[in-house]
Amino acid sequence: MSDNSTNGLQEALRRAFPFWSDKDDKEAGVSYESGASYGASNFQERSESPSEKSGSLTKEGRKGRERFHIRKLPEDRYMLYEIFKEMSEDSTIDAALNIHLGHALSASDKNGLAVFLHPKSEEHAEYVAQLNRELMVAINEEIMNWSYPMLVFGVNYVRPYAQNGKGITHFESNFYTQAKQIREYERAGVLCGFTSEHLKVRQDGEQVRLAEPWALIPLKMPVWRPNMDKEPVNYTGQAYSLFDDAYSRQPIETQNYGTSILHSTYESWEMLRQSIASLGASRVNASLIDRLVGVNTAGLDSAGAAEYVNLLAAQMQSDRQKIVKNSRKQGFIPTVINTLIPLMTEGKGGVQIDTFTTDPNISHIEDIMFHLKRMAASIGLDPSMLGFGDLLSGGLGEGGFLRTSIQSALRAHQIRAAVARFVRRAIDIHTIHRDGKYWPTGEEPFEIQFNSVNTAVAQEEAANQEAKANYATIFATVLDLIEQSPIGNSESLKNHIYTSVLEIDPELAKKAIKELAKSASENDSMLESLGTTDRQEAEMFVRDTLLELMSEIQHIPQGDN
Repeated sequence: MSDNSTNGLQEALRRAFPFWSDKDDKEAGVSYESGASYGASNFQERSESPSEKSGSLTKEGRKGRERFHIRKLPEDRYMLYEIFKEMSEDSTIDAALNIHLGHALSASDKNGLAVFLHPKSEEHAEYVAQLNRELMVAINEEIMNWSYPMLVFGVNYVRPYAQNGKGITHFESNFYTQAKQIREYERAGVLCGFTSEHLKVRQDGEQVRLAEPWALIPLKMPVWRPNMDKEPVNYTGQAYSLFDDAYSRQPIETQNYGTSILHSTYESWEMLRQSIASLGASRVNASLIDRLVGVNTAGLDSAGAAEYVNLLAAQMQSDRQKIVKNSRKQGFIPTVINTLIPLMTEGKGGVQIDTFTTDPNISHIEDIMFHLKRMAASIGLDPSMLGFGDLLSGGLGEGGFLRTSIQSALRAHQIRAAVARFVRRAIDIHTIHRDGKYWPTGEEPFEIQFNSVNTAVAQEEAANQEAKANYATIFATVLDLIEQSPIGNSESLKNHIYTSVLEIDPELAKKAIKELAKSASENDSMLESLGTTDRQEAEMFVRDTLLELMSEIQHIPQGDN
């Protein structure tokens, strides 16, 4: 590799990542956290309740926790990952995540691509086609697998491998690139590097260093929640100042690790799981049958009564063991519980049997459906799409929800926005290493397009365009009527109507008044648009139209002006 090519590569990388500095990992006294060890070390302290901290629970009672049951989500992101991982293992939530992914990243039947590049002009068609072949095919093969952890945890990282003159040769995404292993650092709010236990330079004694910002490509949900209570760790001893030079500040760990799509689903999911557990417990309780066997021992002495009761008990125990042995082979165990009770009633011998059963009382399960609907709404889907087809009732029909739901459109937009940023960063790294060229935003010769299109968004855009067209038609008609009526002779009134009522720019209003007046004086047939040539009828129509238009404008909310 020549010095010129090396210098060109470094220059292009600095242009693409202007907030990176090769001095960051060499600064003395600077320590970078790495991996999940920091969050894991504080897990016990953060997860303990006040009663546990006060010593009411023993150490033995704190051991063996395999599940998390924290109603309020913790602030530590490593603890959040454990909870989100458990939630994603739920079959209903897993189905919801796959539906969103399939909707946002559906592949084309023609070329098999979910996301691809389209040239902005014919002169760049071959260049963009080459990028599609070299880069987009590889991305499309794994984009669904890379995006699933992003939905669950909010962010996922991919390691690109690039060679000078070739660009990106392949990608790596596995255990070592997951969000739990990575810390992301920023300078003045812009990415400047990563740290990880698996991003060490061995010749430096395996010391954790700040890796370059092109060492990993984040696949991150565009929505995130900043933490106002937890300040980033500061090792410099100097207070953070927003007046310091943006390019020379000390790197700090970012708070922007995306937001899991399950973040707002946690409470409803917990309540739904508890309700289902209660339903299952009711079934178990209802399957238990208590049988009270009353043995009459009246008139018998103590020895005779004991012998009589033991005889019955031994016979019942023997019969039960035979039944249990045979039932285990079929996968179930009888749940009949027999209890012998001696009775001191008149007469000798005799057995009285009373059987008690528990009603499961599950005919009304509205609470379960309520929590299910809350969970489905928080994740942006209809319950009927999660396997509860009985809720359709002939409504939207198959696939109708995704075509008409703004909620699903928002989720799809977030996924596509994250994928588009990932693709843009991958193209930067690829073209820098292959051509030594970096495309600034707005100057790139391609557009990132997706195969899937949400009909709900298209419907909103069509309705908006139709409303604009209707307003423009009414507006033009009113202008035509004004110029052909006596109102057109009053420059002051016309100026008031145009600027105050119709809210036209004053300069544009003056120009329009002048042009329309000239046109009206030269053309006597402009009233034909009304279907009449009677000026008196036209004047009445103009007055009525203006009054109606002014009334509608007064009722329009300020935000819609």
